[in-house]
Amino acid sequence: MKFDPSAIASQLATVSDGDVQLGISLATYTSYKIGGPTAVWVAPVSEDGVGRVLELIYRNKIPLFVLGRGSNVLISDRGWDGVTLYLGENLSAVDFDRRQARVLAGTLLLDLVRAAVKKGLAGMEQLAGIPGGIGGALRMNAGAFGQEIESTIREANGFHRNGSPFHATRDDIQFDYRRVPELEDVIISSAVFRFEESDPHILSARMDDILALRAKKQPLGYPSCGSVFKRPSGYYAGALIEEAGLKAERIGGAMVSPKHAGFILNVDRASAADVYALINLVEKKVYDRFGVRLEREVRLIGEFD
Repeated sequence: MKFDPSAIASQLATVSDGDVQLGISLATYTSYKIGGPTAVWVAPVSEDGVGRVLELIYRNKIPLFVLGRGSNVLISDRGWDGVTLYLGENLSAVDFDRRQARVLAGTLLLDLVRAAVKKGLAGMEQLAGIPGGIGGALRMNAGAFGQEIESTIREANGFHRNGSPFHATRDDIQFDYRRVPELEDVIISSAVFRFEESDPHILSARMDDILALRAKKQPLGYPSCGSVFKRPSGYYAGALIEEAGLKAERIGGAMVSPKHAGFILNVDRASAADVYALINLVEKKVYDRFGVRLEREVRLIGEFD
C-alpha cells in the first residue's frame, strides 16, 4: 500500500515521544549489518508512546515492522517500504524489587542476565550470550543449556497491533520450543521476571563458563543472525549441514561457518541476496541428502526474489 512517508512522519512526531526519521538504513541496527532503508523510522522512549504509535499506524493501514535488537532478522537489500518501530536502547531499563525485575523490551538479554547474576539472582545465567533483546527473547522462548526464559517470566505487557493494551500472566501463556503462540501478534513493551536467590560468585562463574563455551563453539568474529535454522526433531541443524558437505560454502560475501555450520556469516560485505541464496542452497542440499526440511529461525523482512 502506497503512503506519503513525510506526512506519516509528521503525524508520528506528534504522538511519539522519541525520534522520527525518514529513509535511514536498517543495516546498522541488525547483527547481520545488512539491510536497506526504511521509509519511516520511529523510536518511542516510553510504553505509552509505543501504544500511541501503533494506534496511528494501524488507523492509517501502513505496513509495520517492529525491530528490536536485530539479532534474528535478515532485512532485504531493498529495505522496508513502511514504518519501522524500533524498540532497542530507546526502550531499555531494568528495575529490581527484591527477587523480581521489571524490564523494558529493548533491554539486551545479556544485560539483564549480568544484572541478575550480580545481585545473586538465579534463573537466567545459562542464557548468557544469547543475542538480542528481552522482547524478542520472550517471543521465541529463548533458551540454552537446558534453561529457557519461560522459567522466570511472571507477566508480559505490551500492545495489540491496533494499539490496544495487552497484559498476560505466566498462566495465560503457553511456551513451546522457540515459539509462544500467545505473543506472536503482540508487540511486547515490558515484562516482569522472578528469580531465585543464590550465591553471586557461583552464578558468575557459571555465566563465565557459558560465555567461554559459546566463544569456543560459535563463530563470533563475523556478523551473523545467530542460528539460522531451528533444531529439527531428532536432529541438529548444524550437524546435518556439516554432513551435507556445506561447511565454508560461500555465495558472494556470505559463508556457512567453518566453525559451526548452523551459522551463516557476513564475511565480506554480504548482501541480503547473498545470504538468502545461501539459505536456499543449504535447505535444498540438506533435503536432497537427508529428506529433512529445515525450518528457518531467522525472519525475512521486506522483498526477496
